Amino acid sequence: MLEIKPFEERYFEDVRQVCVNTGPRSARTDNDEREKLLAVYCDYYCEKEPQNAFVLVDETDTVQGYILCSENAKKYRRNFVPYMQKLRRYGIKCCVEPWGEQLVYGFFGRKYPAHLHIDINKEFTGDGNGTRMMQTLLGHLKSKNVRGVMLIVGSGNEEAIRFYKRNGFKILCSLFGGTVMAKEL
Repeated sequence: MLEIKPFEERYFEDVRQVCVNTGPRSARTDNDEREKLLAVYCDYYCEKEPQNAFVLVDETDTVQGYILCSENAKKYRRNFVPYMQKLRRYGIKCCVEPWGEQLVYGFFGRKYPAHLHIDINKEFTGDGNGTRMMQTLLGHLKSKNVRGVMLIVGSGNEEAIRFYKRNGFKILCSLFGGTVMAKEL
C-alpha cells in the first residue's frame, strides 16, 4: 500500500522526477524544457510552501506522486517573482502561461485563495491514490481555515476534469485551452 506523507526536503528530487515523468515528453530529453517545467509546476511549492505539500511514497520510500499547494494567491503571486525571472532567460514565450495563471489566481483568489498541482506516476493511478492525496490536502487546508481552492487543467484532459468533479470541484470558466476549476472548503 502506498502511503501519503508530508513533504520533506529529502523528497525534493523525487518530486521533481515525478513532475518530469508526468509532464511533456520534451522535458525528459531537453534540459531547458525540464527546467521550465520544474520552475512553473514544482520548485516554488517545494521551496516556498513545503508545509502545503504531500507525497505518495511506495514501500521503498520513493515518491510516486505528489500534491503541491499554495494556500494564498496574493502571497504566491508576490513570491513567484524570482521563478518568473528565471523563466525570462528562456524568452517571453515561456512566461505567457505562468503569467496567465497569475491573472487567473488574482481574479479568483479572493474566493478561492489556494491553488494546487497534483501528479502521479502512471503506474500508480486508478487505485484511489489521487483521491486520497486530494482528501489529505483539502483536510489540511480546512484546518488552516482556507476557504477555497482552485486549479487549472487542460481543457482536453477529460480524465482529469472527471477526477476533479468527483472530488467536488466545479468548472468556473475555460480560457485559452485551460479549464479553471474550484472548490469551496
